[in-house]
Amino acid sequence: LAAGVYVAVGDTLPAAASFLCGQFLLGILILRLVDGAWVFQDIRLLVLVFTFLYGGTLPLVVVSGLGGDAEGLAGAACMYATAMLAFNFVQWWFRQPWHDIPAEVFARIRPSFANAALVFIGFAFVLSYAASRGIQFSLTIDRSQVRYIGTQVWVVSMLVTNGFVMYMMAGWTQLKHNARVTLVLSVTAFILLQLFLGNRRDFMPMFIFLAGIVATQRHAIIRFGTVILGFFAFTVLTLLGLLRQVIAFPTLLSANPVQLLVTQNEFVSPIQTLMFYVIKNRPLRLGFTYVAAPGLFIPRAWWPEKPESLSLQFMRDAFGTVNIMGYAYTPVTEAFVNFGWVGPFIFYALLSIALVKLVKHADAHPGFYFVCFSLVVDFNRGDVGGTLYAIVFLFGALKTMDVLSRLRWAPQRWRRAWQPALEPDTGASPAPGY
Repeated sequence: LAAGVYVAVGDTLPAAASFLCGQFLLGILILRLVDGAWVFQDIRLLVLVFTFLYGGTLPLVVVSGLGGDAEGLAGAACMYATAMLAFNFVQWWFRQPWHDIPAEVFARIRPSFANAALVFIGFAFVLSYAASRGIQFSLTIDRSQVRYIGTQVWVVSMLVTNGFVMYMMAGWTQLKHNARVTLVLSVTAFILLQLFLGNRRDFMPMFIFLAGIVATQRHAIIRFGTVILGFFAFTVLTLLGLLRQVIAFPTLLSANPVQLLVTQNEFVSPIQTLMFYVIKNRPLRLGFTYVAAPGLFIPRAWWPEKPESLSLQFMRDAFGTVNIMGYAYTPVTEAFVNFGWVGPFIFYALLSIALVKLVKHADAHPGFYFVCFSLVVDFNRGDVGGTLYAIVFLFGALKTMDVLSRLRWAPQRWRRAWQPALEPDTGASPAPGY
């Protein structure tokens, strides 16, 4: 209704922002009706929340008068709103409720000494590779060093390491005290390394995975305490990103603190790729970016002419160079450059159908479900090819750990730190999907 009033008086940006907010509220209410409560571990709720944050933050900032560039913003906000409209329509049509994964599924996950050894090897490789690339380890946030490690080897090692840790987290209840201490210390060292480099994305998937696992084991629903905890985590990550910006550009300290907080957070930048394309007349890609996504798995050393990422292509289109700080792409932008104004609606309708199937079969494929769950944030600030790339390596690492967990050999002294593996005559089998 508000959007219709704004359209009638010619205020397109407030109209688009109202349309977007309305679709977000409608979406979470539909899920509330379908699930009977707001369930954090339902991936559809997380998709809706982060789609709204990445699509609605800048429009609301500009409408509220706190600044920002408005050129193309109304069209971009409208694309996010139509994407949510398609998502909501599918969820209302299927009305698939979420059911928590049974506890016995997690009880079958028995990390072994071989799993611990692989985790240690993964962490050791990350540290040695960073050192070999010239990284200086110090108690500072130095984002400039990222240029030394922006290789495909580094990206794959981050994903594989996250996958290894995810398996250990899923089998946490089966670990003894010494094993838990070792795992916590290793993960802490990994996180500190990422923080020194100004990274958050390289360790976020493992903690989103952990949050989903814990929530489903406890049959949790979102209450006031959950909201407070989520707001605290959101604030810490936002302040970390803001600190990184201030270190890189100290002149930002002269800005109004409130304006600095709302205009320099990570949710205001990705939509700007869509803002650029909605006002440019460019040929449609007609699905080529989706078809070409498997090409990401081929190293550039083997295929020098491999197409650039969509993020690099945007920088060339917008600025004529790639020698500047990059912009996170979004699946809404990718859908638009492929199919124009109907693209986001079509893509999010298909995505919504896929999520219905994923939720329906989560019991049968819990590992795959929670890997997808862990990538919701990255999905909303990347392209489809990048998400596919991450899913393959994360799930591949998880399956590797599952195979290794069945190995029985280990030195007697080390074997005491681990729960015994399941014996064949117990009738138990590995957790489906792991």
